[in-house]
Amino acid sequence: MFEKHIFIMTDIRCNIIPEPHRDRKAVFRQSTLKSPYIDGDDYEDVQSIKISYICGNCDFILAKNIHSDQIVQLLSTNSKGLDIVLQCPECKEFNELNSETHPS
Repeated sequence: MFEKHIFIMTDIRCNIIPEPHRDRKAVFRQSTLKSPYIDGDDYEDVQSIKISYICGNCDFILAKNIHSDQIVQLLSTNSKGLDIVLQCPECKEFNELNSETHPS
């Protein structure tokens, strides 16, 4: 009657980097809110690994409930080596998301 779905939750600690040059990396910043940049859809019928990205300095959750296939699509848009950087709204450190951070 009920289908059982098993999800594997994975936390990935991002790499802290110095403030990047704007022409080299896409940097996201929050001005007033302190919340995750991305809160993925909770598709119950999708069987994949769910990923949360946490700040490499203070463990603030930068992105949560991301299915592995969603983040692969996001990172695959990075054709010129322009990695994505999320500035932590809590500690203000720069956290790099790139294909090396993401488990294949």
